[in-house]
Amino acid sequence: MTNKKLEVKRLVIFLLLAFGISWIPAIIYNKAFGYHEWFETNKMPVLFWIVGFGPALANVITRKLTHEGWHDSMLHLNLKGNIKYYLTAILTMSVIGIFQGLLVTLTIGGGDWSDFGKNLSFAEALSGVLTILATAPLMAFNTFGEEFGWRGYMNQKLEPLVGTAGTVIVGGIIWGLWHAELTVEGHNFGTDYPGYPYLGILCMCVHCTFMGIILMWLTKKTNSIYPAAIFHAVNNFGGAVTSSLFMSGIPEDYSPTISEQLMLDIPLYTAALVILVLMLRDNKNKTAVRQSVK
Repeated sequence: MTNKKLEVKRLVIFLLLAFGISWIPAIIYNKAFGYHEWFETNKMPVLFWIVGFGPALANVITRKLTHEGWHDSMLHLNLKGNIKYYLTAILTMSVIGIFQGLLVTLTIGGGDWSDFGKNLSFAEALSGVLTILATAPLMAFNTFGEEFGWRGYMNQKLEPLVGTAGTVIVGGIIWGLWHAELTVEGHNFGTDYPGYPYLGILCMCVHCTFMGIILMWLTKKTNSIYPAAIFHAVNNFGGAVTSSLFMSGIPEDYSPTISEQLMLDIPLYTAALVILVLMLRDNKNKTAVRQSVK
């Protein structure tokens, strides 16, 4: 068996395990408790962790089954020379959140700035943002399960097979589809929209593709999955808070449509595309250096 065939085999085993370990419990929980009760209320964190850590467990099991070892596990912090990427992981989503909030005000809010800063004083807003940033490394425990699987294993197998751009696209689709069991229950987009649930699943794949670019770049730059886990945690638990500080003219009970949610992700798409260009340029430079050495 060639190395390529072995890597494909490992990737297939990993994906089957990642989906199976996460989907089977999620299906059971949805039937037994209801999606809202076990997932959205945060009353059952252990159940959430079992599902969320599916990709990480798949990484561990695949390595054991295929006798792969741990030389490329990316479990080291690698802080030396990489502090800037840890800070980038903490701050980038907050900056994106600011632009998202401004975009909401300019589009959905019709440029009405009358509510700007109305609900929170500057001190309260600053305290909230600083709390999110300070706790992001701790909250990364919740996203470690995904990042150790997707960035710490899947991407490593995909990139030699389909290249960096291919990994971004294929990996984003796989990651988005992994969310499907929750998407059909209303995760992120609800259930009341035209094209439910297929449009929601497609939109999740798009979102994961652009998110995956930034997460992949952070991982490649540091050779560690922790910056990606931190960025992912800030997105999940703090991005909306930062956005809300810069929103104005929005009714309290307003719920954006799917098309509006995609539009509001334009700052994320922009940042991701810039980073993709940088990542591809880095690859080109490394290839040029290797060829010059020969």
